[in-house]
Amino acid sequence: MTPTNALRRRIANGFLLVPLLFSSCGNSDHTSSGTAAGTPTAAAHRHDVPGQTCFTCDPTKREAGRLWCDEHDRYEDRCWECHPELMEKGRLFCDEHGLYEDECHLCRPKTDDDDDKTSKALPRQGVSPVLQCNDHRVPESQCGICQPQLAAALSPGRELQVRFESLQSAAKAGIRTSPAGSIEAQSSIPAICEVTYNENELARITPLAPAIVKRVLVDVGADVKAGDVLVELHSAEVASAKSAFISAVVDLKLKEVARERERRLAEKKISSEKEVQEADAACSTAGLMLSTTKQRLFNYGFTKEEVDAIAEEQDSSAILLVRAPYEGTIVERAAVVGEAVAPGDDLFTLANLDTMWLTLSIPADKARLVKRGLTVRAVFAGHSGDEATGTLTWVNTSIDERTRMLKARAVVDNTTRALMAGMFGEARVLLGEAGAAVSVPQGAVQRYEKQSYVFVKVEDDLYSLRRVALVEGYSSPGDFVAVLAGLTPNEPVVTVGAFTVMSEFLKSRLGAGCTDD
Repeated sequence: MTPTNALRRRIANGFLLVPLLFSSCGNSDHTSSGTAAGTPTAAAHRHDVPGQTCFTCDPTKREAGRLWCDEHDRYEDRCWECHPELMEKGRLFCDEHGLYEDECHLCRPKTDDDDDKTSKALPRQGVSPVLQCNDHRVPESQCGICQPQLAAALSPGRELQVRFESLQSAAKAGIRTSPAGSIEAQSSIPAICEVTYNENELARITPLAPAIVKRVLVDVGADVKAGDVLVELHSAEVASAKSAFISAVVDLKLKEVARERERRLAEKKISSEKEVQEADAACSTAGLMLSTTKQRLFNYGFTKEEVDAIAEEQDSSAILLVRAPYEGTIVERAAVVGEAVAPGDDLFTLANLDTMWLTLSIPADKARLVKRGLTVRAVFAGHSGDEATGTLTWVNTSIDERTRMLKARAVVDNTTRALMAGMFGEARVLLGEAGAAVSVPQGAVQRYEKQSYVFVKVEDDLYSLRRVALVEGYSSPGDFVAVLAGLTPNEPVVTVGAFTVMSEFLKSRLGAGCTDD
């Protein structure tokens, strides 16, 4: 084909192809026939139909998983500039347009008879030849230095290859490996916690009538049982209530005697039926009054035995005894002898210390994993060996506006009395059951694009960038992390110099990728 004919054909087809200036692909910032993102500019080519696009100018039309050469705007397995070794020997090639002669529609317009030939000549998706990265001697689809963008799509266990410049490079950089270990690990969520009294077992002791404190029988720290007398009060109101009760008892007895008398007289035809009915009504009224005055004493905290004793002994004193509602420990005292108190005034705070509450503050991004019934373990700074274990009983339905944390609560055992209200500690909410995992030092794990990776040695100059899934929330005293998936025990993991290998992997992002020699 003569230059004149070639130029005429290019003008007739509406565009002029730009000669290829580079002989290898890489992550450079220059612009060839397309943009840096791989989308051609308007000068690269145009379509006869306005608005029409193709896989060259529209990345969404490219085959998924098939590598694209950004430098020359074509598929890697069809880029003869980068991979001349893939050209078919003996097949005529159009150097002018970068296509095989039997595929070049510029030099040889396509006919219907050519459809079958062209479809056989073009590589099909899924059967493309394995492209080799000549610079790093690994498959192009696994070359981490040339294709670092592929790392973000790796699933746990999948990897890219990173090759150093020489066999001695890794050793000179001080890179060391150690075999991965095996451990039992359990996923958990970190939280901060505070110990408080179990408010379901906490009582504010208060008088039930206005009174004067006469005698205090317990002090802070005292262990009491249900019914023990805590304080003795002097109350004129209680004395009045006792007197009313005693009067009601006496009045009822008199009314009962009168009723019996009227009934006997009625039998002898001496009293009328009306007088008997009036005696019955008076007796019922006296009984109702007795019930009312008795209930008033119960409301002041008197027991049935004490009320019976008041009736029997005719006790109308002003003494009011305040008793413990259940077994526990006095944790606060406000009662002072001679002080006037009224209903609602705190005399004591009684707590059952066998259980305590852990008030948890959990990161909001973990809220979806937290639910009632999960086990909680907590440790407390300055209290070596003190560990609390309990169960989540409440999870808030909203995030705290000030701290942006999720509030939750666990009930923990405290029969040893090791926990005290006000203690702060670190807690973990355990998720699921413990299982087998792989242990590696924390420094072996590298983060990239918000994912976790480790480097596994393949050869002296070749390392695999392996995506791994970590056991969430796992921690150990030796600064080890647990790998849930993507790694097996005894694999040679880079434990010293992992950041150096990561720098080698990322060097193409710094402008040092595949280049011509």
